[in-house]
Amino acid sequence: MNKETARAVVCLSSIDWDPIWTRKQQVMSRLPQNYRVLYVEPPITLLSAFKDKTLWFKWTLWLKGNRPWRENIWLYSPPPVLPFGNKYRWINKINQWWQSLFIRRQIRKLGLKQPWLWMYLPGSVDIVDRLEHSKLIYDCVDEHSEYTGLIDKQVVRSMEAELCRRCDVVFVTALGLYEDKKGWNPRTYFIPNAANLELFGKAQDQATRVPPDLEQIPPPRLGFVGVIQDWVDLDLLAEVARLRPNWSVVLVGPVGAGIDVSALQALPNVYLLGRREQKELPAYLKGFDVCLNTFKINDLTRNVSPLKFYEYLASGKPIVSVDMPQVRNFADVVKIASTPAETVAAVEEILGSDNEEQKARRLARARENSWESRVKQMLEIILRRQ
Repeated sequence: MNKETARAVVCLSSIDWDPIWTRKQQVMSRLPQNYRVLYVEPPITLLSAFKDKTLWFKWTLWLKGNRPWRENIWLYSPPPVLPFGNKYRWINKINQWWQSLFIRRQIRKLGLKQPWLWMYLPGSVDIVDRLEHSKLIYDCVDEHSEYTGLIDKQVVRSMEAELCRRCDVVFVTALGLYEDKKGWNPRTYFIPNAANLELFGKAQDQATRVPPDLEQIPPPRLGFVGVIQDWVDLDLLAEVARLRPNWSVVLVGPVGAGIDVSALQALPNVYLLGRREQKELPAYLKGFDVCLNTFKINDLTRNVSPLKFYEYLASGKPIVSVDMPQVRNFADVVKIASTPAETVAAVEEILGSDNEEQKARRLARARENSWESRVKQMLEIILRRQ
């Protein structure tokens, strides 16, 4: 590949490349082959590894430099930074200066000339002037100021407002985010999440086999796939399990640090299977009778485009979801339920009436919402700003 004619992208992400793919990886991996991408993973803080022991490996990962993932994509994990960057702006400025020293070195090593800076975190505003770039893009996937933990809402909002104002283009995944951010930048565009059709469509393949650990769980199986964080409505899942002890509630995904799942573990018909590789997920979806999209409804989740919902849709499996703005557009192919009792009623209706025609409609809606179409739309918008 000719480095001089290739387009360069430096993506400052909010999530590691592996093991769980979200919008960031889906977008970056679908950029054209002549786009050379440095995907910068979020650094841990000096406290992170003490809170979550699985993060110890990241203390020295930065010493390995960039790691090639594909011919045109490299991954890089910066060294640890100070905690409380989302509480105190002066700490964030120190952290971004520190990161910039190492990121610039990787940009030089890869020969990336005048890259686009593609941001996913409000705090990245303090690194903008330290990294050479030709375009600044912010892809807003959450209302970051509504996260719990060591943050100051006003500090995060202030950084995000400044970042949006400086950007050439701002993308948002939810209409609530669009209404909030467009006042900061008129070049704000609503681009919701999408479905990985190639991967999750394998749930319909005859060659795909239901994994043994799921097959031994008695049906009907109500399944949830994703990281179990504090925005997942575990109380709803537990109550559904109590109301129908002859149903199996299955959760596939890692449990986030500090999340108490003891109430679920105490129920004999709830199964927490833990994290699985992304390529294994279609096989688990194939073994579900119904997929559950169970978020708590609050200021954070009202502005979320639930990625797992699109993955469920691409599998062709029936879905019961809580009432979220992004899901209402799919009310023709999805059951919406707000309480445990409504969820039980919706599942019972599906178990008694779902058919091939309804599955075909779900798959058709999934095809209308592919990552390929989303990335094409995003690039068209960015290139119009030339």
